[in-house]
Amino acid sequence: MNTPYLIKEANYYKKLGKGHLKRMIIKYILAKTPASCIVNRYGYNKIYDNKIKNKLKSIRPTLLQIENTNFCNAKCVMCPHVIMKRKAKIMTQKEFIKICKNVLDYEPINLVTITGFGEPLIDKEIFKKIEWINKNYPKVDVDIYTNASLLTKDLGKILLGLKIHKINFSINGTEKTYKKIMGLDYKETKENIINFLQNKNKLKKKYPLTNISLMIVKENKEEINSVIKFWEKKADSIMVYVPSDWAGSYKSLSIISKNPFKNKRWPCYALFSSITVDVNGDVIMCCRDYESKIKFGNLLKKNIEEIRRGKNFQSLLKKHAEGNYKTPICFSCDNVFDSSLNWW
Repeated sequence: MNTPYLIKEANYYKKLGKGHLKRMIIKYILAKTPASCIVNRYGYNKIYDNKIKNKLKSIRPTLLQIENTNFCNAKCVMCPHVIMKRKAKIMTQKEFIKICKNVLDYEPINLVTITGFGEPLIDKEIFKKIEWINKNYPKVDVDIYTNASLLTKDLGKILLGLKIHKINFSINGTEKTYKKIMGLDYKETKENIINFLQNKNKLKKKYPLTNISLMIVKENKEEINSVIKFWEKKADSIMVYVPSDWAGSYKSLSIISKNPFKNKRWPCYALFSSITVDVNGDVIMCCRDYESKIKFGNLLKKNIEEIRRGKNFQSLLKKHAEGNYKTPICFSCDNVFDSSLNWW
């Protein structure tokens, strides 16, 4: 990883705000330098355990992730959407508003991420949903994760007129492998993103920040440098990472997985700091639960305070705080890497 790339990424995380740069630096040191050898060793564990216990005393969720649709036009080799059995639908504006109010009025949420097991731009009214948040909760940021295949010039102009904090574009290959990995047309997607970035520059807009994400799979592992080289001067950031095995339920042969640390589970930071809502309004454990098997309550019927204070959710939090991960989804989750760093 070269110095210019690191400087660019550091600048991106600084723009993200809310302590992102500090966390990025800590994670980089502990994961990408010789310091990684201390992670999950005796001294590290003592300090990290104390850090977690202190945070658990006051932590509240600040991120709301909403699945506005679970329809998807891609067929990514590393995504369980290809085997997902949940009925596909699009969340209505009325449902979206009720869900948001039943969370944003009760928890100190500073970021709403519109994503889930679907392509968010399939929802023709996504811009209305973002407009509503902008108007009614102006201090709350909005992020979108998209494959950009449906990002037409007209839609791009509409999105650039809204208050969006970040847009993540999933580009998991080049002309050679993109079709095989995602089942979409590379040329069309590339043109959509470039048009969006050019319009953003013409308008001299600082936001939304733009990120190109690349999941490393066997099909594209030789293309990582070429993807970075093509996009590094166009987008604000490029994220390269290893995909999940979705709590052990989707063992794709394409996935390359390697944990650099001595294996040890820590409480899941996302469970305490985030709220994940599926397209039906159900509060689920996290994004790893792509079938929404574990439901704690529905935000069309209850507010988040009632749901998170409920017996089932409190029991889950208590188990994690005590180091007990023998619960569905958590038991087989591949979060050893994330849990070893996310509490700093």
